[in-house]
Amino acid sequence: MFRIAAFISLNNSSLDKQQPLREETRYQLKLIAGISLGMFLFMLFFIPFEFRDLGFNDRLLFIIGMGIICFIIMGVFRIILPSSLNEIIKLDTYKISNEVLTILLIWVFNALAYIFYLRFVGLLELSLFTVFKIVLFASFPSVILKLADVNKSLRDQLKHIVGKNVRLEKQVMDKDVVVRHTEIFSSDSLTDKIEIHPDDIMLVKSADNYINIIYKDGEEVKQKMLRNTLKHIHVQLRKHPEFIRCHRTCIINSLYIVNLTNNYKGYRLHLLDYAEEIPVSRQYILAVKEYMDSE
Repeated sequence: MFRIAAFISLNNSSLDKQQPLREETRYQLKLIAGISLGMFLFMLFFIPFEFRDLGFNDRLLFIIGMGIICFIIMGVFRIILPSSLNEIIKLDTYKISNEVLTILLIWVFNALAYIFYLRFVGLLELSLFTVFKIVLFASFPSVILKLADVNKSLRDQLKHIVGKNVRLEKQVMDKDVVVRHTEIFSSDSLTDKIEIHPDDIMLVKSADNYINIIYKDGEEVKQKMLRNTLKHIHVQLRKHPEFIRCHRTCIINSLYIVNLTNNYKGYRLHLLDYAEEIPVSRQYILAVKEYMDSE
């Protein structure tokens, strides 16, 4: 019975992990299908290239071919390739700007495919100006994809912040909320100290033999340097579950997280009212992602 229960639990866990992937795949399919349809309609009504004389049906099939090319290239780089590579090298820990690289590759491959298709199938005479128009036309899917990614990121951030506000309002309205007292952080020699409420602490960073506490004082962001270790501070903050370790040099208050990004620098956290990006190491990325997913 225990083995059966464990097997069922493992399957449910696997299904839970696959669900976001399926939703993302459906989103990408709808997005690239819409872009491909838009490219087809643009070609059909505006006819930006003067290819060989064709009847209406042949012209329609030719333009459909360009839409299919666009769909296949975007599908390969936005759906097939990321899922395949993730099985091999785990993209979560591969430090490369997947987003920017993918957008550029889609542009390049679309441009090359359109040039060959128009030249050898449409028998279009190529000139420098014509090639420029093709490259410009091929950039449309990449631009739209980038705008869609930015829009999705902003919507996710808004959802995250709204959800956080709702939880905070519930905490304020809940009469059974335990009143938390301020924490006293002192130097290892006890010659210097600071008293701060946990909710006001944004993050704690280590700096050689010192720790730097960044906190909110009203609307102002302030800092306090103390001679201490991050390990000692982590032990002191462990009773507050909102504080999570994201790097060997940093502890953050998860209530201030705005979003998580991945670029050529690796994973970075952006905090509310704090301009500096916070690094997230491979050791702690799963814990950070679990928190972000739980939001």
